[in-house]
Amino acid sequence: MLKNIKKWFEIVRAKTLLVSMASVIMAIALAFENGGNNWLPAILCLLFAMLAQATSNVVNDYADYKTGCDNENSLGPDRKLVSGEVNIKTIKRAIILLVSICFLVGFSLIYWGGWILLPFGLLIIAVAFCYSLGPIPLSYNALGDVAVILFFGIVPITFTYYILTKEINWEIIAAGFSMGLVVDELLIVNNVRDEIEDKQFNKVTTVGIFGSNFMKKVFLFNPLIACGLGFYFMRGICDYKTWAIAIIPMLIYSVSVYIKLEKYKGKQLNALLGQASLEALIFALTVVVVTLL
Repeated sequence: MLKNIKKWFEIVRAKTLLVSMASVIMAIALAFENGGNNWLPAILCLLFAMLAQATSNVVNDYADYKTGCDNENSLGPDRKLVSGEVNIKTIKRAIILLVSICFLVGFSLIYWGGWILLPFGLLIIAVAFCYSLGPIPLSYNALGDVAVILFFGIVPITFTYYILTKEINWEIIAAGFSMGLVVDELLIVNNVRDEIEDKQFNKVTTVGIFGSNFMKKVFLFNPLIACGLGFYFMRGICDYKTWAIAIIPMLIYSVSVYIKLEKYKGKQLNALLGQASLEALIFALTVVVVTLL
């Protein structure tokens, strides 16, 4: 039983779900600070975000297996399709189950956010597929970073905030963009690791276009820019000095992960996937702590 649970945790890449959790947690903190104190839709937003990311992760594994990007020689963590621990039919059933639950959770949020949420919810589910599948899969055509910033940053934060407060403003959009930049750290690590392999399978990423050295610098500056934008979107919550002090742990941690990114090679980079995901959670918790002061 425990072995089976562990297997499915690995299939949905549970460690990376920190990034979708972080976005919604940050939005909840900002919404609660502005009077949107409703725990039930907040928890449902969190569940929807995690289910959407889990769906995307499983679909990505399916797509990479079908194209051959995931194989016995891949540098990434072991994939259950490649190892034969699960088969295609099981993965397809898992995708159907995840999409169904995701749709039901998202549909329930219409009660609080209105019918305007329906097309956007369907779009989010569609992107979970289009990220890796379809005639122009986003992750295969250098659009992965754009998709991450939009659908792991701007979209979950602005819509969670809207559901809880019925408002959207430039500050919350800036907060979403900031979180998107931090979440993109995970994708950069993944693409730096797979740079050579991706080229062999005609998978075009920003690392493939600009090179790993350039994208490593992007990795360094993403959290710096995100923290800098915090002086704008947190201005109504705290003064500049408070925010400047609060972001110090985030900046120290981000730089420490960047140093490892510069040093690690090949499969060593797998250890950074969880650490890069943790950047998003630390950023979200920084906002939470400041809102509670």
